[in-house]
Amino acid sequence: MPNLVAIDIGTSRIKCAFFDEKGTMSRLLSRRLARTASPNLQDVLVWAATTDELLRELTAEPSPAIDAVVLTGNMHALLGVDPDGIPLTPAILWSDNSSTEESDFLNLRYGNVLYDKFGNCSIPVFTLPKILRMKKQSPGLYARINKFLQSKDFISYSLTGHFVTDPTDASGTLLMELANSSWSEELLDDLELDSEKLPDILPSASFCGKVTAEAARRTGLREGTPVVTGSGDLSSAALGGGVNDETLSLTLGTAGQLLGSGERGAGRKLAGKLFVFAHADPEHELYLGSVPSGGFSFEWLARIHHLSVDDFFRQAEKAQFDESLPIFLPYLLGRGAPYMDYEPNGAWLHLKASHTLPDLCLGAIFGTLCPLRQCTDMLEALTGPRPNLMLQALASREKPVRECAGRLFTQQKFLPENSEASLLGAAVIGMTALEVYPSISEAEKNMVRGQAAEPSGLNSTAARLYARFREQKVIS
Repeated sequence: MPNLVAIDIGTSRIKCAFFDEKGTMSRLLSRRLARTASPNLQDVLVWAATTDELLRELTAEPSPAIDAVVLTGNMHALLGVDPDGIPLTPAILWSDNSSTEESDFLNLRYGNVLYDKFGNCSIPVFTLPKILRMKKQSPGLYARINKFLQSKDFISYSLTGHFVTDPTDASGTLLMELANSSWSEELLDDLELDSEKLPDILPSASFCGKVTAEAARRTGLREGTPVVTGSGDLSSAALGGGVNDETLSLTLGTAGQLLGSGERGAGRKLAGKLFVFAHADPEHELYLGSVPSGGFSFEWLARIHHLSVDDFFRQAEKAQFDESLPIFLPYLLGRGAPYMDYEPNGAWLHLKASHTLPDLCLGAIFGTLCPLRQCTDMLEALTGPRPNLMLQALASREKPVRECAGRLFTQQKFLPENSEASLLGAAVIGMTALEVYPSISEAEKNMVRGQAAEPSGLNSTAARLYARFREQKVIS
């Protein structure tokens, strides 16, 4: 019976766990990462040290033989290393928006070419504008960099000694052409960027190397254990959330995300409205609708009212869900999709002196879900119906979020058997690489399970509140 270890390099936590070929997870280990002085930076060596620590703990206990290690992790970072793989700066995370000027330059210069070749316009989230900013402001640092990597790629190098990435992370840089899954030499040449600074692109479900003797000493893994290239966390979360031609996934973490997929090329209709990325499943592409401050909005509201996040949700449970509910516009970090606007612009609709703290908490939850419903409507209008919706993270765990989603979205809702979607999705990729299943879609069918949730179907009160959200002038 094959077994593997999946590793997820998050921005707030690193996790690893065992999986078997049925998708059963065992021995989940997790470590929270300390925040640096800036929330947009992270020490890459801490990622590596924390991963080594978790693997040592995982392998210290009697366990089945490990047939492979598979990786996933946060996307869109700027992470430059020297020829020995040593980071030259902290990782600049997706949330950094300091490259707005460079992003605007790319959109002005290339316009629709970005949509046609890369599936997206430029936004400061992506790696390319961050690279341009580094080259302009710190040309000496840019010259010293040997490779630009993403989070999972750095851990892959620490285990195997090889610099590689996969199509999902490569597409998140805005430098990989979706049609052929290769770096765009034309764009790199025009921007006078060095293509040698980018790693080789391998399929997500491929082996990128084996655990070296040094990595075995640090981690407790067996020397020679195969390492699977893996994917960025959006793609792995989609696989672990059961996303397919009939199912969407709704995730509320720090950001709010709606994940969907479709046949390659179908996303041209969505370009400029939702994000389009390469998928770990080479037969499909990945669609993302997002609101940057999803769960972050709840943390913000809890903090200014001196509540814990748990207390925030308990307050929301006390509120009456009716048409007098105030609606929060959750644009504290910008509007995201479908507006591609990252200028902070949060607000309230129909806020009255009679509203209570519980009303505000419930209104913040409902309002944060409304932009994701908007993305759902757009995706279905342009690419066809998706009758199922898997609720993930806060949308699955917290009762008031789950109930608001049940009232607002028209799809049949499901709750995941395993809520660790990114880890499970990575395991799907790993079992495909081990040839346990003939394709990623077959692995997903056999390894990802959910159960129906209630309530289901659009609630009339929710429909009227959502119409009020759509009519408000801030987003017209």
